[in-house]
This record gives sequence, C-alpha cells and structure tokens, in this order.
Amino acid sequence: MLVDREGLWFRVLVARYGIEGGRLRVGGRRGSSWWKEIASIRDGGSASGGGWFGEQVLKRVGDGSDTFFWTDPWVDETPLCQRFGRLFQLAETKLCTVAEMFALGWGEGGEAWVWRLHLRVWEEEMLGECQSLLLNIFLQAHSIDRWEWRSDPVTGYSVRGAYQLLTSHTSVTTDVADNLIWHSQVPLKVSIFAWRLLRDRLPTKVNLVTRGVLSSTAHDCVFGCGEAESAHHLFISCGIVGSLWDLVRSWTCIPLVEFTTLRDHFVQFVSSAGGSRARRSFLQLIWLACVWVVWTERNHRLFTGSTDTPHILLDKIKLFSFRWLKATNITLAYNYHCWWSSPRLCLGFV
Repeated sequence: MLVDREGLWFRVLVARYGIEGGRLRVGGRRGSSWWKEIASIRDGGSASGGGWFGEQVLKRVGDGSDTFFWTDPWVDETPLCQRFGRLFQLAETKLCTVAEMFALGWGEGGEAWVWRLHLRVWEEEMLGECQSLLLNIFLQAHSIDRWEWRSDPVTGYSVRGAYQLLTSHTSVTTDVADNLIWHSQVPLKVSIFAWRLLRDRLPTKVNLVTRGVLSSTAHDCVFGCGEAESAHHLFISCGIVGSLWDLVRSWTCIPLVEFTTLRDHFVQFVSSAGGSRARRSFLQLIWLACVWVVWTERNHRLFTGSTDTPHILLDKIKLFSFRWLKATNITLAYNYHCWWSSPRLCLGFV
C-alpha cells in the first residue's frame, strides 16, 4: 500500500476512509479491526506490531514528488519531524513534499521555511543544523521516489522476509516482561520493585550520578568489581552476581540464558525450562526472588558493610521463595521443599 497507489486495495481504502496528510486514514470508530491493526503496525503503535515495520523501511528520493519532507524517513533514515521535533511543531509546511520544499528553497533565506512563531536563538541553531543536512542533496528529475525494505533491498518486502525478521528478533517486548512482574505468591512490594527495575528507575549509583545526587567519581559497583553500577551491571554483569546466577541455574537445572537486556533475561529465564504453566510460574517466582536478594544485599553492603558470599545469597533466595509459597499455599510449599532437596526429581511439579 505504500508502493502501489493504483492498486485495488489502496483505492478501496481511499474510498472507505480517505487520505489525510498523504496517508490513508485509520477511520476512527468506523474503522474495521483488520484495518486498525494494519495501520497500527504501519504507525508503530500496537503492542503486537511495535515499531519493527517503520524501522525496516526508508524512502529513496528521486524527484521528491511522492515523499513528505517532514514525516518520511528520507534523510539519514530518520524522519526530520523526529530529529527536529521543535521545528516540525512550528512549521506551517508540515504537509509539503520534498519537491515542493526544494522548489521554494530550503537553503538559508529560502521561502520553504514558514513558521507559526518567530524562532528563538536555539531554534535558529537547530534550523541551521537542518539546512546543513540538506546542503548536498539534489533531486533527480527523471527518477521516481521509492520505498526500500532494509532487510532485503534487492528483492524488497515480502511476507516471508517480514516473518523471518520477527521470528529472529530476540528482544522482548515491554508487555511480555511486564506481565511476568505480577505473581500471586510474590509480595506486592517485590513486584513494584521489579517494575521499577525493568524501567531503570532504581537509585543505582549511575542513576544517582545522572541526577546529580552523587559525584561523577562515585559510581563504582558496591560489590567491588570497579565497574559503574548500572542496573544491567548490578543485576547481571557483575562478577559476584554472575556467580550467583550460575548457582541458581545449577540448583534449578535450567540451561544458560541468552539475553541482551534485563527484560530478555527475565523472559528467557522463565521460559528456559519449558514445560507446564506451573513450572514457568515457579521460575518466575525464583527470578523475582533473585533480583530482590541482590538489591537487599547491595543495600546491606552499602549501609552496614555486609559481605555475604554467592552461596549465602542462594540460601536467602531459597528462603524467600519458600516463605512466599508457604504464606499462600501449603501444598506448593511442601512441593517446593522437595524441589529444594532434589530439583531433578521434581521437574514434573515445577
């Protein structure tokens, strides 16, 4: 629909919903669920679609007549409305094409720049940066604009290519990780703590330095490894904590987790053993207990001088998880006790 504007489906949608700003309208309440889902993927606004489609297409400009100056990704693969958001807010030419802006003159003093308000000094500097980007761009009068699929510029977009892109994508969406935060056997304060952790809202030393609470030289990890104490480092990358995760994997008999972010680590840890819903729920509880113990140990080291070893921390993880289960379900707690003693014999339960 981006490419074939003379195609049947494009003409049907134009007749049904119309065009606004050069784009097919969603249709509001009158729009079909099918078309709303397509449009949300195009706009990067759906939980299922995310921003994957917009990240994989860009506009190759020929004569500029079919490319929107502000909203299409035609300069450095990023829409100018995102790179220069303040200028876009003030521009009266939001719907102009590249060809129209070029004809009006987008250089210094050109007539392409029409503003709702007089530009301030810093906005003038932003405009100068934008004009510098456009300085060496020239349109090709006998060449049409075209969309390019980044994953396969030669063949172009295909359903197979989009499927392969999505199935090979290893990052975890926000909703998947967020749904795992809340667990019926886990205290609410721990779930809230995990919610803050996945959003990097904890007062780690790196965050405190960023906020100006600590000096720039006071960001070393509390475990003494010499690295900056970010959330990713503190809960995953630190050598002490890494040893703890190794002990947890050995105890629970699950394989090594592949991850790139904390969210990835959470989801991969929960799903690594596969199996029943009860097993995933149990590993979900264990992960939450792990990060809770790491954070409490971090605070104890910082304020009371604690120096617990990874083996002691593992015992604390077992104790916390057992208490949480016992407080809500005696049967689960009994099974957990069996798991603690011999996890390999209890995989049918977990």
